[in-house]
Amino acid sequence: MKKINFIAAAMVLMLSASCNRAIDLQPETFATFDAVSFSVDETVGRVSVPVSIYNPTGAEVQVTVKAVDGKGVNGVDYDIVSPSSGILTFSGDVATQNIEVDITDFTGEFTGGKDFKIEIASATAGVTVGNYNTAYFTIKDLDHPLAAFIGDWTGGPLVDFFYGDQYTLNLTIVSNDDDPTFNSVLIQNIDPYFAGAGFNANNGCNIFVAYANEDRTQLLLESGQPIGYSTCQLLGFDGPDLNSASTTQYMLFDLNADGTLTIPNAFGVYNAGEGWYSAYLGGLTLSKN
Repeated sequence: MKKINFIAAAMVLMLSASCNRAIDLQPETFATFDAVSFSVDETVGRVSVPVSIYNPTGAEVQVTVKAVDGKGVNGVDYDIVSPSSGILTFSGDVATQNIEVDITDFTGEFTGGKDFKIEIASATAGVTVGNYNTAYFTIKDLDHPLAAFIGDWTGGPLVDFFYGDQYTLNLTIVSNDDDPTFNSVLIQNIDPYFAGAGFNANNGCNIFVAYANEDRTQLLLESGQPIGYSTCQLLGFDGPDLNSASTTQYMLFDLNADGTLTIPNAFGVYNAGEGWYSAYLGGLTLSKN
């Protein structure tokens, strides 16, 4: 199996550059979200969103926050219950305050996934707004027609076709909000080697569209979907012999009666210019976390 030995180091450097808040390079007092991405179930209830003041001087600081609707509508799909005024006040040695957000529970009614965001709009004079000034929310509808597939899944060992190396496969299946028929999902991080090297869903890679069969007991992934690195693409195989099944066009996920998923066929990621980078045996069963 051909491996891309430099991709892990390259991605670590890229992630370090993109994710470092660089507080040392921002010595002034600034307001920022501690986390900028929230993906929650519609049944979650209340969510706390921390806002912090870095390099505080001890003087009182007021931070104004505001909600911005997406598919989620304020007062319908969510409510900001605190601060009701939209202003967080930091005084003394208090450096962190929470925005409290109530998520509306539409259990039993499929409304589709919803999204919205909360922004730090402004702060007291002399206090800047940091780069992490927007928190993005995704509300997952648990009544999705493909809800049995949606979630985080773990299975192992996933066996390397060429050398027998073993991996734990951790993948996530989410609704495809761009599909008005609700008959497809997005499967994230199928290839553990690429995911471990940083080419994962968090960076827009290793994400594949899968379609359900008529009775919603199987997902079908078409080969050729790009993984997000160079000319690498997903390949799936129905036959047991990977080397003699190069024309097979699909990768399969079977939903079992006990709620587990099985990947019955071999699959991998192929680079059109250089050959195999990864390939794995079929027969792996995954359980929902």
